[in-house]
Amino acid sequence: KAWGEMSMDSKLVIEFDEHDLKQLKEVFQAARMSLGEVQQGDILRACRELLQKAEKAGAPGFALKRLRRLDDLVNMVEDEDWDLPPEDVTRVINALAYFANTDDLIPDDVPGLGFLDDAVMVDLVLRELAQELKAYDDFRAFRESEQVKRAAAGDERPVSRLDWLEVQRRKAQEVRKSKSWLPWKRKSKSFLD
Repeated sequence: KAWGEMSMDSKLVIEFDEHDLKQLKEVFQAARMSLGEVQQGDILRACRELLQKAEKAGAPGFALKRLRRLDDLVNMVEDEDWDLPPEDVTRVINALAYFANTDDLIPDDVPGLGFLDDAVMVDLVLRELAQELKAYDDFRAFRESEQVKRAAAGDERPVSRLDWLEVQRRKAQEVRKSKSWLPWKRKSKSFLD
């Protein structure tokens, strides 16, 4: 396309090599260390405030899309039904510490770019916590459907992480029992039976 004729769905791709990622991780660690004894609640509150500030400032869509995932990470820690184990809470809080630091790489009030560093850091956090976040997303979908089923049956018990884990165990057992991974039917038994 000619200069100035960008489509509405143009992409900007930023590639980080191992050296770049190492430097960003060092920034992460320095941010956490500079916070000292900041409480978990202060870090979670700072994440929510950053998202609100970005929305109020009309931050670019690419930044808002990423910053909105901060809300999911905060919810993952605060969700009583999910009951994240303490070691996982610590891991998430350490990952979110950067967002409680007022010394941004790029000040938030720089038009168009102020939330770029935050968006990049959210991407790195999401990559680091991808498995935890996927499990939490799966749990939320499970909880929603399970609450509907329970309500229909007159069951008012809350849906917990343990309920979700039990269903995950049953699914794994069904896969193991199905033996569908075998491309042929065996005539004799093996030690796998």
